[in-house]
Amino acid sequence: MPVAAHQEYRLRPVKTLLRRIGRRRSAVYRGLAAVPFFAAAACGSDVGDASDVVLARHVHTDLYDAYPGIPSPAGDRVVFADYAADKRSLTVYDVATGVGRALTRTPGGRTRVTWSPDGSRIVYVDRQSDRHGAWTLDPDTGRESRIVDPGDARIDYPRLLPDGTVTALRYAGADTAWVAYAPGVEGAISIVVDRAGGWVAPVRSPDGRSVAYLRAAGRRADLAVTEIATGETRTLAADLRLGWDRRVEWSATGGALHLAAAGIDDSLFVAWRVPVDGGPTERLEHSGRDVLAVTPLADGRVALSVYHTRTAVGLVPVSGGEPTDVTTAGPTSAFLPSWHPGGRALGFITFSWRRVRMPIDFDLGVLDLDAEGAPTGTVRTLLSEEGEDYGAAWSSDDRWLAFHSHMEQSDDIWLVPVGGSERPTRLTHFGPGADTGEPDWSPDGRTLAFSSHGPPLEGNPGSVYTVAVDPATGRAAADPVRVPLDGFRGYAMGARFSPDGERLAFYGRSFEDGRATVYTVPTAGGTPTAVVSFVNGEPYSAPEWSADGASLFYSRNDGVGPFQVWRVDIATGATEQVTTGALGALQPSVSPDGRTLAVTMREAAIEVVALATGSTGAN
Repeated sequence: MPVAAHQEYRLRPVKTLLRRIGRRRSAVYRGLAAVPFFAAAACGSDVGDASDVVLARHVHTDLYDAYPGIPSPAGDRVVFADYAADKRSLTVYDVATGVGRALTRTPGGRTRVTWSPDGSRIVYVDRQSDRHGAWTLDPDTGRESRIVDPGDARIDYPRLLPDGTVTALRYAGADTAWVAYAPGVEGAISIVVDRAGGWVAPVRSPDGRSVAYLRAAGRRADLAVTEIATGETRTLAADLRLGWDRRVEWSATGGALHLAAAGIDDSLFVAWRVPVDGGPTERLEHSGRDVLAVTPLADGRVALSVYHTRTAVGLVPVSGGEPTDVTTAGPTSAFLPSWHPGGRALGFITFSWRRVRMPIDFDLGVLDLDAEGAPTGTVRTLLSEEGEDYGAAWSSDDRWLAFHSHMEQSDDIWLVPVGGSERPTRLTHFGPGADTGEPDWSPDGRTLAFSSHGPPLEGNPGSVYTVAVDPATGRAAADPVRVPLDGFRGYAMGARFSPDGERLAFYGRSFEDGRATVYTVPTAGGTPTAVVSFVNGEPYSAPEWSADGASLFYSRNDGVGPFQVWRVDIATGATEQVTTGALGALQPSVSPDGRTLAVTMREAAIEVVALATGSTGAN
């Protein structure tokens, strides 16, 4: 069947490879059948006559961990979990109007979000210690109710059944069981499967006779179905790579399972329909996009939660406006810009984004600019070393390039001559896990500032450091110094020298409520001065000084929509939004002449799409 001109999705049968797995016995498993596992399809047919429907689109406030949207059984509402300001908030969109409402306001550990069978409530587990248990949320009123309090045990993957029973994985010491809680917070516990170690995302079949789950081992998992009465187990698929929000869903008739996963040869997460009877596995993929969740709807359609993300470096006048993308270069993304001291080039991180294989080889790219600040030529490589290289920082005399790297199993600041062939020199020796940030040069070119967990890692959630550099040799003139932040209680992130070199600006995140604050402090340390505080700040770089040192640029989104760059007047605290645009902007960097901002333009959104009726071949 030919594809309609607008159709972006393709359904194709997967070549099935069979592999015999030996039988084993335990309290749960009675045997394993032949296993079809996922492989890339070499051929297939296109399907689809009707239009797919976008149910909801949500711009995520967390930059890197965007979690899927889950539609209600009727497909009339979609819920998204978002981690703005560490609150793990829930937002519900009405499909008819397109309007979304953030329904949770208090901090919590909300995750594993699903719906009740009748669509009247949202179901999830809250992992926060004082709230731990299974909860429901009324999407009309926003009222939250705890429906299971597991006491000293821990539970995960709760599912609410039509009669009010809650099934979940229960962890009690070293024992893991799949259990059923009778209705009510103090409901009785029934152990359905007493040995469920390694299980992920169990869900009962519509007829109540079987349970489907993922059996995890390291970074891979198998899809299995166990008959509850007999313990007979069939493994339907093997060697799956899973995303962060793991889930399995039954079709309404119980004839098939749906999940998002990556097969052996996949570079993206895709959607799968796996018949329980061993029939051909079907694969749904969206061109160039990760599918993070698959949800069958009551009317027979299937909804995909599709991840949209891209980053680029853009330029915008400091007076404000929508940034202009200057680094578009096919599949390669760019972020965290910095300026050459003469203003004739931009440095930034380059990488290719994939959720399956997260970027572990960042390189430093560079783009030349003409006298008017317009790009000339294309992006070229400035520095390419093994591992994560980022935070290109030119010294004021254009002699040295400082950067962060994981070379030689480090997590430290390194230095290399600009344009030279010498190997980089390591300036700090914090080691793996220090989470050291990008460096910034002092105006005199003799000191670098940065943030790091640094030693000791315990009790140091993030601090500001400086390290003295010999400008003649490019070597550290002394050990790094932890800048005293008197009275500060929180997570310090990023560090930038003021134009006169007398103060440092950094982000601080509160331990108590997760709010972000822009601080300044004397370079030698002292009591930090809070300049502006806000709900949700971009914690992956640092505030940026204006050329005259009178104001600071920073990124925020207040828990809703894309990040934008704002400016705050240090003396008065007055703020104004600088950037506009659907993609948003963050990580501002001011040009040497003070007239232009280079920013990271980032889209991080989830689109929930209901496929045309019948396009999945579902029962």
